[in-house]
Amino acid sequence: MRQIDLQAEIARLRQLGSDFEDLHSEIRSLALTPGTDARQQLTAKIVDTNELVQQAMFRLAALDGSQYTAIPGSRPALELLASVVLAASVAASDLACALEANPLEGAPFPGPPGDDAAVRTARHAEAVPAMAEHLANAAHQLDLAYTGCYYLAGGITRDLKQHAEQQQAIPVPEITASQYAVLSRLSTGGGTRYIISRHGVLKAIDKDRATVNVATLNALIKRGLVEVDTTTSLHQGQRLDVTAEGQRALALHKPATTPARTAAVTPPATKQAAAGRTR
Repeated sequence: MRQIDLQAEIARLRQLGSDFEDLHSEIRSLALTPGTDARQQLTAKIVDTNELVQQAMFRLAALDGSQYTAIPGSRPALELLASVVLAASVAASDLACALEANPLEGAPFPGPPGDDAAVRTARHAEAVPAMAEHLANAAHQLDLAYTGCYYLAGGITRDLKQHAEQQQAIPVPEITASQYAVLSRLSTGGGTRYIISRHGVLKAIDKDRATVNVATLNALIKRGLVEVDTTTSLHQGQRLDVTAEGQRALALHKPATTPARTAAVTPPATKQAAAGRTR
């Protein structure tokens, strides 16, 4: 489970929603004259839309597999973000359809002479409503995309707040100093456990390939503070990651403190008595 800055992701989703909203307004106000001018405008908008599709996929990749997936409500949120990718992709496709419907000038195949002006007028008359329909469809899909981004940003913020309130009501998992040390090392990059085939001995290392105490690790796994990727075999190596509960134990752990030793103080009367005996 990757640890990411969820507040930064929320800000990026809001910015992405704003970018989709701006593009939506541009598409709605687009006035196309069939021909080269329309091709140039549509080409620019297709490029802009595909760039936003890429940004939406980046946001989906960041949230998927992060600590956010452990929060209730994260699954429908990720599905909504995938639908944003779909809506934006369909918008780009609609713009491409408008580009295809746009009549371009060029010489026809050889044949009997015809009225080029009349043909051109007929082609433009046919293209204008078709292009307008594709633009309207693209604008609708972009409307869905920017609405989805704004809803996601608010939803993730709400999910995090509710989850934090629920976690405060749950007792903090108590961990020992040795467990705290192992969790700290695994929380920054994870680790791996594996078997040495030659001896059949279970080993574990952190991201820096420093050895992790297996007994302590097993205790953390049993308590659900560390998760193991069992999709691979121990001979290949199984990834170790700190769970959300493990992160909570880390954040709220209070190391035991040893009371400071106080210097013994000799009462004045005792000092006087001792001085008298030495005379």
